[in-house]
Amino acid sequence: MCSSIVIGQTTYIENFDSKGYPQNLPTESYWMFYNDIYPTQTNWDAFIPGDGNAYITVDSDIWNDTDLTYPYQALVFGGVGENHRLEVRMKGAAVDGGLVAFLFTYTQTGAIFNEVDIEIVAQDLQSGIPSHEILPPNGWTDARFNTWRNANEITEVPFTGSQKPVVDANNNKISLIDDDFHTYTIDWKSDEVDFFIDGVLQESFNTTVATGRSEVIIGYRNLPWAGDFKWTGNHTMVIDYFKIENLDPKTILSSEFENLDSESLMVVYPNPVKNKINIQIADDIKIKKTEIINIISSKVIEIENLNFDENKIQTIDVSQFSKGVYFLKTEFNNGNIVTKKILKL
Repeated sequence: MCSSIVIGQTTYIENFDSKGYPQNLPTESYWMFYNDIYPTQTNWDAFIPGDGNAYITVDSDIWNDTDLTYPYQALVFGGVGENHRLEVRMKGAAVDGGLVAFLFTYTQTGAIFNEVDIEIVAQDLQSGIPSHEILPPNGWTDARFNTWRNANEITEVPFTGSQKPVVDANNNKISLIDDDFHTYTIDWKSDEVDFFIDGVLQESFNTTVATGRSEVIIGYRNLPWAGDFKWTGNHTMVIDYFKIENLDPKTILSSEFENLDSESLMVVYPNPVKNKINIQIADDIKIKKTEIINIISSKVIEIENLNFDENKIQTIDVSQFSKGVYFLKTEFNNGNIVTKKILKL
C-alpha cells in the first residue's frame, strides 16, 4: 500500500491487505462505511478482514434496512477532485433485482451538488431498454453514466447522462453476472469525463462535468429502477483494489510547448475513428517520431516507416485497436511535441 500527494493531486491505492480501517492514507483523506442494508456488518474487520479483499454484504430482507428510502451498503473514500482516474476492481456488482452497484463521487453544499457516477444493474426497468436476459452467454447488464455540475437537489439539473447496455471491445452486449472480477474506471477531468468497464470506453461527456473535492462511494443502493429482489439470503461484492491516479494533463501532454499552435503543424482526422486515421502535416514540417499511447494499459505503440504522400498525409490503420481513448504523440525534428486525443469507436 502506498500514498502520496503530487502537485496538489491525490495518488493512492488500497489493496485491502491489512485488517480493519485502512492506514497510510493521503493527507486529509479518510474512509467510512454505510451499513443500511445489512446492519450486522458493523465494524471495519467485517468489511476488510485483511486477506487482500474488501467485502460489502447485503441481505434480501427489507424489514431490517435502517434507511427506509434508498439505503446504502457501501465503502466511502474522502476525498478527491477532478483530474483523477478513479478505479475499482470487483466482482459481484451486478445483482438480479433490487440493487444498483455504484462507483461515484459526490459533494454537496447547501442545495447544490456535484456528482459523477457509474451505476450497474442487472436490468434497468425505467430506462426504456427492452426487457432482456441477464445471464451469460446471451444476456447483458445495464448501466447508467451520469454527471451533474452545480446542480440543484430539487430539480437535479444541470445534468448529462445516458442509460445503455454494457459492451465489450467488439461492441457486443455482455453480462457482468458471473464469478469474475471486472474493472470499473472513471477518468474525471475538469472538462470531460470518460467511463470504462474492463478497459472499454462505455461513455464520454464534456458537458456539466462535476467539479470540486468529493467523496468516492463504492457499493450498493436499493433503488426502484432496479426492481424487486429476485434472490434470497445474502449477496457479497468482493473488491480487489481501489485506486486513484493523477490525470493532470501535463503528465500526459507535453508541457514544454503549451502555447504551440498545434493545428498549424498537424491535423488528425477523422476523430472519432473506426478504421483508419489520417495525419496531415504542414509542408515545411518533418516528423522524428510518432507514438500511440493507450491510457488504460499505458502501452506505447511506435508508428514506424512514416511515408507521407504528396499531400503530406499519412494513413494509420487502427481497426484492430480496442474501443477507447488514445493519445497520438508526435515529436518533430525541431523538438516540438504535439499530442492529440483520439477516440476509437
